Amino acid sequence: MAALHDLPAWLTACLTIGAFVGAAVVGLASSRRWSRERGLHALVDNGVIGWIFSAILGIYAIAIGLIAVESWGNSSAASSVASHEASEIAALHRDISGFPEPTRSQLDAGLARYTRFVIEGAWPAQRRGEVPHGGTELLNEFQKPLYAFEPATDGQKAVHAEALRAYNAMIEFRRQRLEAVTFAIPGTLWSVVLVGALLSIAASFVFNIESFALHALMTSLLAAMIGLLVFFIVITDLPYRGPGGVGPGAYELVLHDLLEPTPAAQR
Repeated sequence: MAALHDLPAWLTACLTIGAFVGAAVVGLASSRRWSRERGLHALVDNGVIGWIFSAILGIYAIAIGLIAVESWGNSSAASSVASHEASEIAALHRDISGFPEPTRSQLDAGLARYTRFVIEGAWPAQRRGEVPHGGTELLNEFQKPLYAFEPATDGQKAVHAEALRAYNAMIEFRRQRLEAVTFAIPGTLWSVVLVGALLSIAASFVFNIESFALHALMTSLLAAMIGLLVFFIVITDLPYRGPGGVGPGAYELVLHDLLEPTPAAQR
């Protein structure tokens, strides 16, 4: 499923839904031919089959719905973590502005280098599904003057304490972001999604409907709906991967408006 993240969302949707609908129609045509050659369709009671089909589809709907909610929760959490890390970078920049020179300029430059690395170095790796490396060295360089700073006044002590709090919070959110790179639905749950889809679609083959076109239409609608839900799970799985994943917009805003402001942003 990971390879689907590298495709545009619209193409992933078309491939997913098309695959389910195509497989459903082919399976329906094969099953109708097989059952009618043996006269099994005459034994089917649509009323009884309807009750069984409703039970199968209801159980599957609950299962895939819970998986979809969990997948969306992982994606939302990954987006929130990135936003919180960027917010702490902005807060840290504000705290640093209360430091005397040359410590202030040194810390600001280090914070800008780290933020630029997140945008230009870490995010491309995350889009490939890789945990980025390199940010630790930049943070180690940044924290040396931060830890070495000796406040001379009560005001500087308060600013320094707040800067340390913001820095520690930024480190915590960074760790959560790195962990979120590999957030994914386990293979066992994917087996539930796909096997459940197979059983649900196959159950629709059992109905005795004289018109193949009508039977194919109803089965295709069911397959398309299942394919749509599977597509939703695919695009919310691995939240940072691919062009449709969570982007670095929050970091770009902090970098361009605070750390490296353009003349237009300064006005």
